[in-house]
Amino acid sequence: MVKLPEPDTREIITREPFVEEGVGEMVAHILQGDAHIDVVIKPFETDMYAQFDLLPKEARRLAADLVRIADTAQQAMWTPKLLANVRERYLPGATDVEIVEQLNRMVERVGGLELMKPGVLYPQDGYTLRSQAHSEVVDRVAGVLSEAGVTLGELESVVRDLRKIQRAETEDAQ
Repeated sequence: MVKLPEPDTREIITREPFVEEGVGEMVAHILQGDAHIDVVIKPFETDMYAQFDLLPKEARRLAADLVRIADTAQQAMWTPKLLANVRERYLPGATDVEIVEQLNRMVERVGGLELMKPGVLYPQDGYTLRSQAHSEVVDRVAGVLSEAGVTLGELESVVRDLRKIQRAETEDAQ
């Protein structure tokens, strides 16, 4: 006689990979009117296996704890060597505090950073960091100009006039 597995009586709400495909799965479901989240961790091509169940309240607490731990671990990567590398290659003249602020904002936006090697950003992350810093400066300048009621056309006119004055002073000095 063949024994068939029990039918799944759960009302599935959603499924998501655990970390990524091939590592495990999380399934949110309703069981007897209560929401549960089953987590199965079984990395591809290994014999490792773990399974546990969470209530939504527990899952939120776990997520908050993981974010706190991830933030602390990410901050530990901001070593003097990394700050010096970022200053030298991507943000010349920036202070350590400014670099840390830029790194933290970038991490917040993209979800985290990995280093190419200890103390060295991947170049694409460095260029993104530089672009982010320049964009913030442009936004601040645009805000100041807007508050002052200066249009872009007026600004271009002022810049042209200043360049003429600068050229005239340079010619006079020679």
